[in-house]
Amino acid sequence: MIPPIDFPPWSSLVAFRAAAHRQSFKEAAMELRQTPSAISHQIKRLESWVGGALFDRRVRQVRLTPLGQKLAEGLDRGFGEVSSALGRARAGTETRMLRIAALPLFANGWLTHRLPAFEKRHPSLSIAIDTSASIADLLLGEADVAIRNLQTPTPGVWAKKLLDIRAVPLCVPDLAKQIQSAEDFAGQTLIGLTVGRRGWLDWFAAIGVPEPTDARMLLFDSMTNAIDAAAQGRGVLLALTPLVWDIPASKGLVVPQQYAPQEAGSYYVVCRKEDRTNAAIGGFVDWLCREMQRDLPRLRKVDSAARDRF
Repeated sequence: MIPPIDFPPWSSLVAFRAAAHRQSFKEAAMELRQTPSAISHQIKRLESWVGGALFDRRVRQVRLTPLGQKLAEGLDRGFGEVSSALGRARAGTETRMLRIAALPLFANGWLTHRLPAFEKRHPSLSIAIDTSASIADLLLGEADVAIRNLQTPTPGVWAKKLLDIRAVPLCVPDLAKQIQSAEDFAGQTLIGLTVGRRGWLDWFAAIGVPEPTDARMLLFDSMTNAIDAAAQGRGVLLALTPLVWDIPASKGLVVPQQYAPQEAGSYYVVCRKEDRTNAAIGGFVDWLCREMQRDLPRLRKVDSAARDRF
């Protein structure tokens, strides 16, 4: 009989590992598509389980304590061993099911209608696409390839930047006429995502004004649903360009007051390092990178034209 292993909550290990790599609860939250307070809560649970502080919390920054550094190094070795074991287990088998974890906007707006070209090259390969907001753990084999919105690549995996993205407010023309200054956002419904709720807060900070405390929020679990709501005139959406313009419902949306788009990270394609030589996984990654590189001029042109139409 295998003896039981005393483990802390798995979510707390994932949160700690991300925060340790980033040295930031905020950046860990962005990577895991959670709130900074959720990351802080998970780490406090782990500290309670361990019995000591893992981070030295300072104003606007955190640093690993000696105990935290030791745990982070051990977890990296452990996750690396798990990744290697999974890679060895897969090495002698042919990949028949390619599992892709992709954010909804990327999957619905750009990837899905391009997949037939890849499928034609791999007619015996089955494909499963997960567009949930949760982050699949590649090192534990929860997906083969992921497309993620990151500030910087996640340590421990192979990653390549596909596209820089920017945040910009969008709404129907009638609402745009009501927004003559940043203060006018207070009278509007602000549309955003249930995951990563700092979007509007970061955008207002980037343009140098405080977030309106009395604005009504309308939150969705995917960008495509949020775009539909904005197209119905239900509020102002904080959208991600340029891929937003590939969603049909965005065609009637405009940028109020022509606010300059603000940096919002980049889309990266990510896989396990040992899978780069896998025919199906490596082949998909290479195909995806070529397709995006080929499409970049069109995306830039569409983005420029869309922001000039109001």
